[in-house]
Amino acid sequence: MKRVVVSALVALCVAQPAAQAVAQTVSDQCFALGDIAGQVASWRAHKKTKAQALDQAAYYYKDPADREAVNAIIEKIYSPDAPHMTPDQASMAFTSECANRRKGQASPAQ
Repeated sequence: MKRVVVSALVALCVAQPAAQAVAQTVSDQCFALGDIAGQVASWRAHKKTKAQALDQAAYYYKDPADREAVNAIIEKIYSPDAPHMTPDQASMAFTSECANRRKGQASPAQ
């Protein structure tokens, strides 16, 4: 009986995070967008081309909303007039921008 209970608990613990992971996308997670921006800035710093960055994003991000968000990050970071940022700077900038945008959407209309 003890084995059955332990097995059920283990199965429940494994299944719950998996279900949550499926429901979430990076496009609605400010911290995730910041992490991606840091990664993209790292690619740029290591001389990866914009086309390579877009290909990499297409390989890893299949959700259309995620793909759109990641491609927008790539466009901004690889823009000719964008300042070169370290991964930490890019992460903080994009996380902050996302949080400010959300705060603006959440505030009531005056």
